Amino acid sequence: MKKWSTYIWKLIWVIGLFLLTIISYDTKNQIKDSFTFQTDIIFWTNFIILFIWGIYLSLIFIKKWSIKINLPLLICVFIPCFLFSLIMPLSATFQISFPSVFWVIKVFSSNLIPIVAGLTLMLSIFNNSVRMSE
Repeated sequence: MKKWSTYIWKLIWVIGLFLLTIISYDTKNQIKDSFTFQTDIIFWTNFIILFIWGIYLSLIFIKKWSIKINLPLLICVFIPCFLFSLIMPLSATFQISFPSVFWVIKVFSSNLIPIVAGLTLMLSIFNNSVRMSE
């Protein structure tokens, strides 16, 4: 029975993936239609959805739900990605002008940084993997 439960949990995760995709798509479209001229709400919605995506994607990698902090991952990956992904929503909310360097625009348009922030948050809290080297 243990063998089948692993398969069932993975299938439930895939079903959740499809549901999250549909909910994210509908939420983004509804926010864009309702708040056309309020870019701060659109940026915040995009950030929150992508961050939740990162958390959801991490669920498939966590094998044991015991809290064990991976401090290097938390400090060196999560915090910079989280802070960097907040630049656009904060600048739209408070109308702060950041220098728009070409590489920064490329990074923001990829939408990967908030996903990596959510993913590494969960993986740094529930660290149960074997480290390659220290």
